[in-house]
Amino acid sequence: MNRLVCWLGLLLVPLGAFAQVFGTVDAVSGQVTVVSADGVTVTPVVGHKLLVGQTVQTHAAGELHAVTEDGGLLALRPNSTFKMLQYQATQDSKSVIDMSLVRGALRSITGWIGKLNPSGYRVGTPTATVGIRGTDHEVTVVEAGNGLDHPGTYDSVLEGATIVRSAHGELHLEAGQHGFAARDGQATPRLLAERPEFLGQRALRLEERIVERKEKLGQRVRQVLDANPEVPKAVREKLDSVTDEQREVARKKLLRRAQKRNAD
Repeated sequence: MNRLVCWLGLLLVPLGAFAQVFGTVDAVSGQVTVVSADGVTVTPVVGHKLLVGQTVQTHAAGELHAVTEDGGLLALRPNSTFKMLQYQATQDSKSVIDMSLVRGALRSITGWIGKLNPSGYRVGTPTATVGIRGTDHEVTVVEAGNGLDHPGTYDSVLEGATIVRSAHGELHLEAGQHGFAARDGQATPRLLAERPEFLGQRALRLEERIVERKEKLGQRVRQVLDANPEVPKAVREKLDSVTDEQREVARKKLLRRAQKRNAD
């Protein structure tokens, strides 16, 4: 009888109660809504927990920043629609972060999932997918062309490196570069000679606070490294004293060593 009561209790719990948390709202500005899988809409505030399967929508002047469970940061720009499809924040090669950006723009600063298992990171758009190698980048979906900007998926790399893939091929991008995959999907993604115009035309209210969050992200990543006894103390100390670019190179070396150990 007790077992039956327990099963009945589980059946009466809302499905959303079992959904996985992937992030916490860290800042919000303007009109933003979160829609659950069963169509329930809420207005998020700071501290609101975001769940896998929910759709986050920002309106004309809306922005939302969320800190992910692995210490990353997601900055959703105005007029955007975003959904976390899959998220698994284990501290090993099984970590996964799979996101969908239907429209608008998303800046993503990866946490330790992107450092420990970059192959498990993905941003999907209507025309392309973007993978990373430990990075800070921004994906933008342009629906209607304007000036020099054409419809399709853009990826701009601030730090690290990304890979933009479409049905016709892939493009590797380094820090400071911008890539483009056309909406018609008839060509390989290409490197842009200039920064997209739209990046300089938009007004963002929350952008300045990202610098502080990036520093906290770095601290969180170092904590994960400190918790791994296989990482020598000298390496950790070196990561604290070098530049961001040098730190990224060191992380890649550590990742390759870990992958080689797993393969063996």
